[in-house]
Amino acid sequence: MAGKLRRQLDLLAYRATPALLADATVNLRLFEPGVVSMWRLLDRQYRELVNNSDAQTPYSIATNALRCLTGGYVHLDTDRGFLVSREPIDDDTLCDTFTLLTGLVNGQTVEEVNLLKPSTLAERIAGTVQEERLLADHLATTSGQPNADAWVYQSIGWDLARRFCKDPWEVDGQTVHLRPDSSGGFIAWNLPWSNKAGTAHALARGRMLMKTMANISDPLIFLSASATRIQNSTTWARTVLVEQAKKDKPIIAVELAGRGRLRVIHRMTLQTLARLNMDHSVLHGVQERIDHEERARQKAKEAGDDTWRPPGGPLTGIRPIQSKHYKFPIGTGVGLFFERELDRRFREVFGDTAISPNVVVDTVGMKQRKQTDILPTPEEVMRSLRTMGYQRLRLVCLWYKDENRLRMIRALWSAYRLDTEVDPVDGESVALLDDRVTAVFHEAPRFLKHGPDSGMKEDLDGLAGLQPEQGTLIGVWAETEWDGDEDEQQEATEGEDQELTGTEGGSEEPAGRPGEDEDAKHRSRRTLSRRNITSQYIKDGKKKTATTKTTTPKQPVDLAQTKPKKKAQDHPAIYAQLDLYRSLGIVDRRIDDVMVGGVVDLIGPYKATEVAHCGIHVRRQSKRRGERSAKICVTATVLRPPADPSQAWTLHGWSYTDRNWQPYTDAQNAFHAQDYPEGKMTELVDDNKGHKSVAKTIDQALNDLARYLDGTPYTVTVDGNATRRLWGGLHNNKQGETGKPGTTWLPGYSLREDYRPIAVIRINKDTYETPRPFGATWINEDDEHDTKTTSKSLFRVDPDFGHPTWLLVTVPPQHDGANSGRLGEDKTRWTADHGSNIEGQLRKNEMAANWYAMTATEIYVIPLRDDIQPRPLAVLTARLCNQPLTWANRTRYSAPLHAAQKMDQDHPQYRRTQVAESDDGTAQLGLTDGLD
Repeated sequence: MAGKLRRQLDLLAYRATPALLADATVNLRLFEPGVVSMWRLLDRQYRELVNNSDAQTPYSIATNALRCLTGGYVHLDTDRGFLVSREPIDDDTLCDTFTLLTGLVNGQTVEEVNLLKPSTLAERIAGTVQEERLLADHLATTSGQPNADAWVYQSIGWDLARRFCKDPWEVDGQTVHLRPDSSGGFIAWNLPWSNKAGTAHALARGRMLMKTMANISDPLIFLSASATRIQNSTTWARTVLVEQAKKDKPIIAVELAGRGRLRVIHRMTLQTLARLNMDHSVLHGVQERIDHEERARQKAKEAGDDTWRPPGGPLTGIRPIQSKHYKFPIGTGVGLFFERELDRRFREVFGDTAISPNVVVDTVGMKQRKQTDILPTPEEVMRSLRTMGYQRLRLVCLWYKDENRLRMIRALWSAYRLDTEVDPVDGESVALLDDRVTAVFHEAPRFLKHGPDSGMKEDLDGLAGLQPEQGTLIGVWAETEWDGDEDEQQEATEGEDQELTGTEGGSEEPAGRPGEDEDAKHRSRRTLSRRNITSQYIKDGKKKTATTKTTTPKQPVDLAQTKPKKKAQDHPAIYAQLDLYRSLGIVDRRIDDVMVGGVVDLIGPYKATEVAHCGIHVRRQSKRRGERSAKICVTATVLRPPADPSQAWTLHGWSYTDRNWQPYTDAQNAFHAQDYPEGKMTELVDDNKGHKSVAKTIDQALNDLARYLDGTPYTVTVDGNATRRLWGGLHNNKQGETGKPGTTWLPGYSLREDYRPIAVIRINKDTYETPRPFGATWINEDDEHDTKTTSKSLFRVDPDFGHPTWLLVTVPPQHDGANSGRLGEDKTRWTADHGSNIEGQLRKNEMAANWYAMTATEIYVIPLRDDIQPRPLAVLTARLCNQPLTWANRTRYSAPLHAAQKMDQDHPQYRRTQVAESDDGTAQLGLTDGLD
């Protein structure tokens, strides 16, 4: 269209104004500090009773009971001291409920608890005044920043979802009757997405969460949607969706107790409801189904069938959510069209009160190296080696399957542009780039195959390629065996309620998966790291079977005869090489390209080539059964500019287990050679005091970094969601404020001024913490709007005051890739094609495919000096996401933070499990209600 002037990003985000909330009310009890102290005492008593220092008091007993009583909308927060519900709760019922809870936690049976003698805690709770609050009156601000109380964030979606679901939704030729759920979201309960046979189902499920953005005066309602898969069995389910008897009541999400395969309704919850004479048919029905399935499983087992599963079929009123991502007849994702229609629906329901923030394009056309040229050139490898102080690189290939040995050969020969392929003799050096880059192959089956004897250092004795040599950097490229089904169900994570006996639900290792103590990849990496040798592993290029037979060729192989007829890139081999180079600290010219051009030529008074960039990664890995306490990880890296234009940028690292800045490959090896420290270490205790100690430890690392960089200015990049408890100055409601000198207000804030970073860059990539983009609209000078499309640009959120926030919008390669069909761009799953295998009528099964949509990475820059402006650093951060070190497409983290995260993810003790639908698989050091 003529006269295009600007591009505007369309978001599923709306200002939470008093007009939007209208007359929505909740019932609130705000407890005095004395009540919170009594809860802490109750927590200690429960931990002593079950003899578990990390056990959590089962407050779900009370909340589940109260949800059944009030229709579903109840939230209890014992840390911040409030109970909020949509309907009022009777004082006597509240007193009885918490009397039972305290009695059970103190070891009494439900029959022994005397309701005529309520506990002191129950009396204090019931005696707290219940007040009806108008939500619109509590959208408080501090210096212009949204600063509403925590209870507002927890309850604001209840009435919005009810209004959203009131009338039918006409979409894609369907009439959808949405139902609200107890979390403040909504579900297309009666119109599931099903496979062709009608035996597997998923539900369109949406969420309404209130979040904030820096320097936007109103809180925002973030709208999102997912395809929630319903499994046939309650086995492994963490959550069950249950329909209440009254259809005007919300769908209740019931959290199951226990761990491992068999989850149950918490026994004490059922006892409490029965003692209170409450209607507990919802929970009782779930438990009856669990018991029925277990009886049927035991009966089948007695008959010799260990694989019994409930048959698929029509949905019932009890629907267990599939808690893991594995093979399922219905794909994940709802698609862009669904999200656009969701926005249209929101605006239909809420009219002129549905106001989105203004988000405009900032930077387009960020360059990436082509996928075919993603590997660094031999010249780039040597340039980086020379800058690091090495003259030679030796790649040691450890193998035991001949097909993977051949893949390594082809990948290396291609990367180093060799015209002829030679079949290397084990133990003999082969020149890839004269004598400067060489490869040595060693067959090492016992070292690489899973088992208790894998990864033994004795198996490396005599391998000539691993012998150190002055001026030579050594990297190991290896393979490991995997016999299990990658799509098998996985063990559940820690954190669910336990019974008072202290026993935990059983867990089963998936068939074929090696135990953590027998996984050769982790064992061999630990052994190599202790020799200060960097390692990387290749993924099999085809599905393995238990009958795979491995033999060593007795005669040289004619590699030309083994080549596939069609020349295709071996992507796993390419990315394994890239990751090996990253682990070795090799940095190619892509980083040079990122640092120059346009707005990033200057960063305040400095050239972009004069500023270093540090990334700090923090993660808390939740405790498993058998572990005394949680593991905590802190790693950091820095991209250091070259002293001379002919040199390369260099990568350096640090970890809390080896608190020294050193070249990245040495820092990573030192980190991998040691165990994660446990959370009971004084400085890493998972409480506020512990967070301050961790922040001080990181400040000491930055103090050492300033010395290490010898005066080079530097920035610090962190994940704002993962580290929010460490630094108060990251929070949205603190922007515009200044911390007290010498405190851990921001990273490096306690240091002397010339040692501080020049800016802190906060990245947020969490799905539920960032607004969901669904299109980009061209707007011309006549305010005419063009068709909505996808975008991969950097956008700026126009602030109401202060510095802006930027959103780097990404279209997943699976959506745009060849033969992708861009599923979900013009229809919903309700009209998806189930496909056909009939010859002449072949069609893709759209229902089984994953549907992708756009994502946004939030970038917010906090300058620590007046002469530093945020925009150049925001653009630079976007470029460092767009041109990562380890693969061809974007990463959600910029290169320094991503490299720090990879140090953690490659650690032998890093927990590698399939993740839940709304979980990231690890417990981060963050709150749960946004940057507030």
